[in-house]
Amino acid sequence: MTEKKITRRRALKVAAFVGVAGALGAPAQALADEGGGKVRWDIVNILTPCVSPGGHASAFAQDGSKITIAGSGTFPNVRNRCTDDVTGGGTWSITPGTSTSGCFTGSGTFTVKELLSWTPAPGVFPPVLSCDAIGRKEDIRPGVAKLRVKYSNGEFGVLTVSCHLFGSPDCIYEGIAASMRYEDFTRPENPAPGVDANRTAFHIVRDGNDQGENN
Repeated sequence: MTEKKITRRRALKVAAFVGVAGALGAPAQALADEGGGKVRWDIVNILTPCVSPGGHASAFAQDGSKITIAGSGTFPNVRNRCTDDVTGGGTWSITPGTSTSGCFTGSGTFTVKELLSWTPAPGVFPPVLSCDAIGRKEDIRPGVAKLRVKYSNGEFGVLTVSCHLFGSPDCIYEGIAASMRYEDFTRPENPAPGVDANRTAFHIVRDGNDQGENN
């Protein structure tokens, strides 16, 4: 694990992104890919200086309909293969768009059925945040996971969870995308300063413990 210099300019960019203010923290740690074990995913809250579970995120379909997802779960820390060794789920709701028929509406719950892919990426815990209520700060990871899910209305789809952290490439978006059968919510709603929504996190789960240390 290596260290990189944190400049004030880069820290201010992060502050604008997460919508919180704070002082610069300790030197950041680079991505470390342990391999094996489990990864926990969350749609998070960060309006306070902590990363906490229980947030929600949204994405839009072609006709302007909007899906909003809340949830969390775990999957094996593996790449380039599918697995049904998964846990988790959450809630969903869809606000209709301009289509008058043939698309989905309503709300309910969903269950994760399969990991389709997991790709970790560079990036570290944002220095403007002070604590992590999910896991240890050094165990947070950016990246993209695609999960096959079953909704409570009987439909299947794919939930994409994407996490962009401090130092992550700008090609990685922060938020979610989702599908429900043929309706594809491909346009993530962007995070906005002061709005506690559309943020995600992955954590390496160590020794079966996925509870934060508030460190």
